[in-house]
Amino acid sequence: MTLRSTELGYEAGEFLEFVAPTPLLMVIAENDVVMPGEWADEAYETAADPKRLVTIPGGHFDAYTGHSFELSKGAARDWFLEHLAQKKVALA
Repeated sequence: MTLRSTELGYEAGEFLEFVAPTPLLMVIAENDVVMPGEWADEAYETAADPKRLVTIPGGHFDAYTGHSFELSKGAARDWFLEHLAQKKVALA
C-alpha cells in the first residue's frame, strides 16, 4: 500500500479472497499500533488456505530489528522453503 492508494480509498483487505491459492504468510506484532491486531486477525480469517499467521513481540516496525527480526526472518525463510522449493523442482 502507498499513501496515494489510501487517499484513493484502496482497501487491501478487499482482495484477500483472491490471493489463494497463492500461499499467504502474515507476520503481526503483538503491540502494533499502526495495524491493530483485530484488523490483522480479521484479515487472516478472510484469507483462504494455504495461510499461516505468526505473531511476534513488539510493535509494527520491530519485525525488522533484534529478537523480533530473528523470529520474522525465520518464519519467512521457512515459509519460502516450504512453498517456493516445490516450485523450483517443478520448473527444473
